[in-house]
Amino acid sequence: MVISRFLGCALAAAMLVSCSDPEPIIEYRYSAYEGDAYPDRLPEITIPEGGMGVVSDSLSDTISLISLATGERFGVHPVGRDPVTIDGPHHVAVDAEGGALYVALSYPDVAGAIGPHAVHGGSAVAGYVQKLALDDLRILGQVRVEANPGDIVISEDGRRVVVSHFDLKRVLDNPGDVEAARSSLAVIDPEKVGLSGSSDPVFIPVCMAAHGVALSRPDGARAYVACYGEDVLAIVDLTDPSAEVKRVPVGSTSNPSPHASNYGPYAAVMSPDGKTIAVSSTESRDVRFFDVASETFDDSRKILTIGAPYFAAWTPDGSAIYVPTQVPDTIVRIGVTPDDNEVVTRNIAEECMRPHLAQLDEEHGLFLVCEGDRSTTPGKVLRLDPETLETLSDTEVGLYPDGLVRVAPEAP
Repeated sequence: MVISRFLGCALAAAMLVSCSDPEPIIEYRYSAYEGDAYPDRLPEITIPEGGMGVVSDSLSDTISLISLATGERFGVHPVGRDPVTIDGPHHVAVDAEGGALYVALSYPDVAGAIGPHAVHGGSAVAGYVQKLALDDLRILGQVRVEANPGDIVISEDGRRVVVSHFDLKRVLDNPGDVEAARSSLAVIDPEKVGLSGSSDPVFIPVCMAAHGVALSRPDGARAYVACYGEDVLAIVDLTDPSAEVKRVPVGSTSNPSPHASNYGPYAAVMSPDGKTIAVSSTESRDVRFFDVASETFDDSRKILTIGAPYFAAWTPDGSAIYVPTQVPDTIVRIGVTPDDNEVVTRNIAEECMRPHLAQLDEEHGLFLVCEGDRSTTPGKVLRLDPETLETLSDTEVGLYPDGLVRVAPEAP
């Protein structure tokens, strides 16, 4: 049994946090003044030809806008609830048809931490999800969730927003009590998020340190959740919050300790046909493939990676995946079918520090979000040739970016 590097380092931080009261929740009232005395100064966002990428800059409290056609940043906008302190905009989700962007605010651990998410995972402050308008990023509403929101996704039909909670503090505060240590999925009805009042999410206890989430298509009736703290992929029936959560072990080695992780499943990305989920495990440094129909892992397709793998991207036909890894910092294209078993890898450390997430745009290239040093040096978004992995463009964004979604040019 190997004690997780992240949980071990976070333990000291969590002990410091517990010595003081949690930061109070600050509520803000929104004014709806009209007329010339209070003009709307929010700049209108025009989606460029070819579409745009929306990047969350978690330590800059900003959203960066990237042209998919050129890879250049053409806009940067402040987001969050408090203009003074760090709100930590983490992952993002977009409802293009509904003209809305959803941002998970994950407030940093005041004591600091080390690991796959550094400032994420050890906070005692409740997170929020803000609903922003795509045309100018004005706030349309917000809803409070639990501390340390991790991934945020929206169902294909736009009727469910789902948020995981990468809550390491909850794990460390409840040794020996697995049920108390498990964080929840927050299930949000987008139509009930507004400025005049938002209904509370439905919270479903899932697993310890839940992070990456993939939803069934098109209605998002099922959630598949990578559970870093339990070495499982959880299957959650979102239509029945009282239904039993199924937890499928990622590997054959058991995980008897709530403070240990042999595999550390962190990201879950569904294939285009909805039949397979690629699960990236940062501790065991591998990508495993979960068969949705049989609800089992296909051990014959497991891919070992030199570095810790993060959010992968599938090719449109599902024949290959692109895997970003950290330490060493690489991007790898891996064929996963009998007809495509080619492996192309590139050490990208000189251009991209800590690659976190890959997104493939068929027309314009493979986009790679690079965290940077997570403190003072801006992160980057690289646009790569999908076949050769050579850099087509390179642009700086804000501090500690780790989320990106694409928006088509015809979006509202």
